[in-house]
Amino acid sequence: MQHTDVQPDLHPTVLQTVALTLRPTAGEPVALETKVLDLEPQADGSTTLVVACPVGLDPSEHHFDVTLAWTYPLGRMECPVSTRPGRRSYGDVWLLRPSSPPARLQQRAYFRARISMPVLLRWTPDPAGAGARGDGPDEAGDPLDPHDPLEPIELLGVVVDVSEGGLMACVRTQPPPVGTTVEATTRVDGDNLVQGARVVRHVRFASGGLGVGIAFVDPSVHGDRIRRLVFETERRRRRRR
Repeated sequence: MQHTDVQPDLHPTVLQTVALTLRPTAGEPVALETKVLDLEPQADGSTTLVVACPVGLDPSEHHFDVTLAWTYPLGRMECPVSTRPGRRSYGDVWLLRPSSPPARLQQRAYFRARISMPVLLRWTPDPAGAGARGDGPDEAGDPLDPHDPLEPIELLGVVVDVSEGGLMACVRTQPPPVGTTVEATTRVDGDNLVQGARVVRHVRFASGGLGVGIAFVDPSVHGDRIRRLVFETERRRRRRR
């Protein structure tokens, strides 16, 4: 393998299953799946994706109007590509060359943007959960009373993706379980925005880091502030292109 340590929003990773939509000059588009076998960097800075020839198709075919799609923890990406036949030591393959930069599909209720900012999650552990505070005696040697109030837990993370409806954050330690109600504090323009949220998923990033996705209980609480931040960030990103 030549180049596997890549950003998953630029192109898929080696051995990842991807979707291809072929648009022939005549007839209906053809949707199929295949697997990325290798990533080959080119001298011009682009990357050729080596994929397995889909079952039932001619490995010697060329395709000039193809959409490549893949998923990663923050969403779904699409990129127009062309294909040409190739051969590697492991057999006949298709070589995919992007014809323009990939785009992230906005398939959620709220527009999202890649933003880096701190977030503090605070929650009270479930007393019935194993390991919430231990099953043995406390520091004084006395048995723990199951009716004693539990101390809240705080976890600091870094937001990587945010919308007025929720966010995804990278954290260093195990996040609260899915379904946990948390208090989320983000800092926007010098102000601490505190609101209730619920943990909706855990992810593991390609770099090995842990991610936690939360949905705000009432997006209207700070929705205007976060929406302005998201759209201003997106405008700046587009101006840099």
